Amino acid sequence: MMKKHVYPQRETDSSSNDLLALLVEILNVLQKKESDHFPYYDSADVKRLMNISDSTLHRIRKSQKIPHVKIGNKIFYPKSFFNNAFKP
Repeated sequence: MMKKHVYPQRETDSSSNDLLALLVEILNVLQKKESDHFPYYDSADVKRLMNISDSTLHRIRKSQKIPHVKIGNKIFYPKSFFNNAFKP
């Protein structure tokens, strides 16, 4: 007969929870920084930024009034275009 290993149950204390919360916060900051350094917006970002619909964005893109790059099935728009366009 095989012997079963019984491991003691680990107690969760507040310091473990604090450490986990800190690690989650660090991960969120790192993910945000990565997206801030990516020099392009995706379609959802542009629609939110300009408060426009899918069809309006499509029309603007087809009229070549907005620069874009298609990578696979996803379309990206350079952030620099919007930063310059919205400067006072």
